[in-house]
Amino acid sequence: MQQVEEKPIQWLFHPYIPKGKITLCAAYPGVGKTYLLCYIAACVSTGKPFFNSTPFHNDPGRVIYLTTEDGAGDTLKPRMRACGANMENIATVIDDEASLTFDSPEIEGFVKEFSPDLIIFDPFQSYIGENVEMNAANKTRSVLNHIVALAEKYNIAIVLICHFNKNQKGDAITRIIGSTDIVGVCRSYLALGTVPGNKELRYMSHEKSSLAHKGLTVLFEINPEEGGIKYVDTTQYTMDDYASMASQTKRQAPALEECKDFIMRNMPEGKRLAKEMEELLKANSFSKGTYINAKKALNIISKKEGYLDNTKWYWVLPKRQSEN
Repeated sequence: MQQVEEKPIQWLFHPYIPKGKITLCAAYPGVGKTYLLCYIAACVSTGKPFFNSTPFHNDPGRVIYLTTEDGAGDTLKPRMRACGANMENIATVIDDEASLTFDSPEIEGFVKEFSPDLIIFDPFQSYIGENVEMNAANKTRSVLNHIVALAEKYNIAIVLICHFNKNQKGDAITRIIGSTDIVGVCRSYLALGTVPGNKELRYMSHEKSSLAHKGLTVLFEINPEEGGIKYVDTTQYTMDDYASMASQTKRQAPALEECKDFIMRNMPEGKRLAKEMEELLKANSFSKGTYINAKKALNIISKKEGYLDNTKWYWVLPKRQSEN
């Protein structure tokens, strides 16, 4: 080790995307991973800050975007344009026949010709090779080692876009299609998803970081009218937290609908004593949390009537009471 020269880690986007290393970006279809990577490519091509929150100290850089899924003219360019990209700094390689693999000499040829700061493989499964078993760790590792070496040799940030498996179970690591060794090769892992209860709000959760402390989860919206990707906020919640929320919401949904129906049937006049309703709901095995959520969903208000010792609280459904 005496002869080894220490090198500081360089970053494309601190602490999410290191230079000279591999970053994995995974999501289910339709979440917006390609749009997000078009945004990141646009930021690199212009030198503008990522999400308007993290300084980008370098000059504008170059990007190579390799894909087997999306067309350059009808998908990638419109999204990059919406994100304000400098198209002269972005090269696309559309591999419709999936003939390129990570060990193809053409890929290093692209690097020598274009000198990129960032390379994106979308999706990375298409570049593993048709004869490589995705679930076999020893085989995927040997193929991935080619781009690990390429990233280090040319000090390029490489992002692999990946799909989650279909069963929607497990934590953020085990949801990755193929061997967990794929995550092992990557120095950073970003998981994308939709925030439960808000279909427009997406999150980018930093699930693995081998080179720095994990970054906060970034919340964003996809809005072509406002720069493609609109930064909203950051949060401590991770993908596993959001998956737990979604699972809980799914479990509660049938009970909530049943409770709402029960309340409506037992408030025919749109007004009933609060104590009476709560006792009735408990007697029918509805939890307090469920009936409070049902009450809120139905816009029922609590109203106090009477004076002094004669005071009583009622549940009131304004719409039904006005009809009566």
